[in-house]
Amino acid sequence: MIRSRFRPVIVVLGLSALCAAQLAQAQWVMVARHAIGKVEQISQSQPNGASYDAAAVMIEAPADKVYATVVNGVRKREGIRVTSEDAPTRSIQFTNGTQIAGIKVSVLGDNLSHLLVSSAHTGPDSNAAAMVSDSILRVCKEMNVECSRASQ
Repeated sequence: MIRSRFRPVIVVLGLSALCAAQLAQAQWVMVARHAIGKVEQISQSQPNGASYDAAAVMIEAPADKVYATVVNGVRKREGIRVTSEDAPTRSIQFTNGTQIAGIKVSVLGDNLSHLLVSSAHTGPDSNAAAMVSDSILRVCKEMNVECSRASQ
C-alpha cells in the first residue's frame, strides 16, 4: 500500500531528472555552437631559444574532409616540404626550412572537427604566429566554412 503511494512521486522525480539532463545538454550544445569557427591562438617565445605558436578551431565539417583539405593545401604550398604524414591519426608535419609545423584534425562528432596547428622556430620570426592562424583561416575558406579570429 505504501509503495503505491510513492510510485507517482518516483515517476515525477525521474521525469524531472530526465528533463534537467536534457536542459543541461542543450546548454552545452549552445556553448559549443558559439565556439565553432573561432580561431584561438597562443604564442610563447624565449629571448635566445625556441618559440612556439599554436592555433585551434572547431569546424562544422567531417574530420576526413577537413584533413583532405589540409593535406592538399600543404602539398600545394611552394617552399613547403612534408616531413611526416599519418592519415589514420589525421596528422601531417612539414617545414619551410626555418620553421617546423604540424596539423592535427580530430573528430568531435559526425559533422564536427577540431583543427590544431602548432609551429616551432628559433630566432626572431615575428610573422610565425600570424602564419599559424592564417593557415587555419585558409582551410576554412577552402571548405567554405565561416571562421574568424577569436577576440583576445
